[in-house]
Amino acid sequence: MAERAFQELGELLTKALISGDFALYRSILTLPMKFTPKDGPSYILLDEASLREDFDLYVSIIRLHGVTDIYRQFLGFDPIGEGQIAVRVVTHILVRANLLVAPFPTRMVVQEASDGWRIAEIESSEGHLNWTLGRALVSPQGNFETRGGVDGED
Repeated sequence: MAERAFQELGELLTKALISGDFALYRSILTLPMKFTPKDGPSYILLDEASLREDFDLYVSIIRLHGVTDIYRQFLGFDPIGEGQIAVRVVTHILVRANLLVAPFPTRMVVQEASDGWRIAEIESSEGHLNWTLGRALVSPQGNFETRGGVDGED
């Protein structure tokens, strides 16, 4: 996988989330789909219904905050197995030209499929994953926060 191929996959992911296009989102992810908070327990979506529910939550949260773009700054690749690569990026969530939250590291496991590369796992900050599920807020200082305080700073 070349950096450009990953950038295209990332652009499709952003387009699906910003536009609310579940069919596009589904076309670039595998099932089961694994989400892992950095240093926390994973959760796995096993079927299309649970993937759709997760997607709808994320889309509603980004619309609530007026997110207009998600930029993933490429850092590098780590081969992890036959047809699988871990891609390291720094994620920037933007409202127009402004950061909604401080950029944070993200790792995506992508795997080769007959029709191209698909995302099989996303490892992100706990705060980011909680935010996508509607369990965290964004502070005025640009951090993810739960009721107990700052969440997911790396």
